[in-house]
Amino acid sequence: MLTESLAALAAAGGTAVVSAAGTELWDTFRTRVAGLLGRGNDTAERITLERLDRTAAEPEPTAASAADLASAWASRFSDALEEAPPGEQERLAAQLRELVDEINSHRAPADSGGTAIAGAGGVAVNGEVHIEAKDGGHAANVQNFGTVPANPTVPGRPPA
Repeated sequence: MLTESLAALAAAGGTAVVSAAGTELWDTFRTRVAGLLGRGNDTAERITLERLDRTAAEPEPTAASAADLASAWASRFSDALEEAPPGEQERLAAQLRELVDEINSHRAPADSGGTAIAGAGGVAVNGEVHIEAKDGGHAANVQNFGTVPANPTVPGRPPA
């Protein structure tokens, strides 16, 4: 089982694939992803390239289909990280982190309102998030950047 940080990295990798598709970075990005997932196996690299090309050929994906594509790629990255021996896992994680950082550096700035798909029912935002409830509604925000608090609060209830 992957650590929480590696699982988050795999999810970010899945989102990066969807974000990179159709950009000027795509050709280089797809080659590097195929090398990362193929790990020297020509057949695995070729299959990965074919899958990447199908992802890029997806006509203007909806939020739901983009989330599905990101999730599928996140699973592939998770599998590769989980199956790798510890030393290899660290190298793969470093390569994936580099790819994600490269794609993120080409995204819209935080103040432009740019967002990225974060999975079914979620949104990843590059910047500040303001959540407000009106007219008796409830609002919540969860940030998962490490360990989960032992006793998270429930909206509308005081902490125990």
